[in-house]
Amino acid sequence: MGVIGFMNREKVYDFLNKDKGSKLKGQSTVDPQKKPNPSIPRNENNNTDKNPPIDPIEEKYPFPDFKPIEDLVGNWKKIPNSAFPRQVTVKVKAKYTFAGGAGSSTIPAGRKTTALSFSGNQLVIAPSSQSKIRGEISIDDTDYKQILVSEYEKYKNRKRKVVLTQRQRARLIAAEELKNSSAQSIPSQSVTIATASKLPKTRLAEYENQIGQIPKRGNDGRVKIMINSLMAGEVSEIKINEISNWGPIRYEIVDGQAYWTGTVTYNTTSLFGTFPTEAMALMRNGKVVDWLYTGSLEEVP
Repeated sequence: MGVIGFMNREKVYDFLNKDKGSKLKGQSTVDPQKKPNPSIPRNENNNTDKNPPIDPIEEKYPFPDFKPIEDLVGNWKKIPNSAFPRQVTVKVKAKYTFAGGAGSSTIPAGRKTTALSFSGNQLVIAPSSQSKIRGEISIDDTDYKQILVSEYEKYKNRKRKVVLTQRQRARLIAAEELKNSSAQSIPSQSVTIATASKLPKTRLAEYENQIGQIPKRGNDGRVKIMINSLMAGEVSEIKINEISNWGPIRYEIVDGQAYWTGTVTYNTTSLFGTFPTEAMALMRNGKVVDWLYTGSLEEVP
């Protein structure tokens, strides 16, 4: 739009210059004090909607809305217990006191110590998380804030990379589904990922010969062998009653091996907030082989 506007201004300048030349020759009746109004560029598509179309994949996998770290730690007045222990460096001389007041020792500036908790504006410190001696130091007399800010930035970058990987996987799924629907003669060996419900019966039968029957879904959309795996405690992070979405069953190649895969979405909470997480079960021959995060392919604990 800016380029078009610029081109229109050039035409206005040309018009004014031509008019100026005509005025000198006495051939123009244009009022020199009156400036012409530049024309308003028209939208060639006749579309008044200024918002670009929404990408459904980006809408499904949005970047997390990260709060400022000050909100997460109560402006450094209410730091949660999950933020400890952390190894920090003291900027000033500090002191440890032995249990029962039996003595004390000094920590010189620049030395590392372990922050165990927080009270008021004081960090409770010790030589290690297992040590029995304690000390206190102002949070601003250590690099604790800088350490937590740095960890938060790394955490945000990891989360963004996870989203980008999830989008990439979703685009691959869409591309493979389009390819399978338009070219049924493609050899099965070329398929990286495909939604089972959209596979032709001959292809589905071929895959079932490789890795066993496709896992069954209940009327509620849940997959029985995935539920059995969760109820058996094969992963601790995913709770059945906290799952907000059950994805479709797919045939997928993961690390060179073929599996039936099924995804679940649930929330995970950390020091840095609560965010939706997607994990997938790798299934073969009627049982769950492993649980992986779809964004990183790391094992779910």
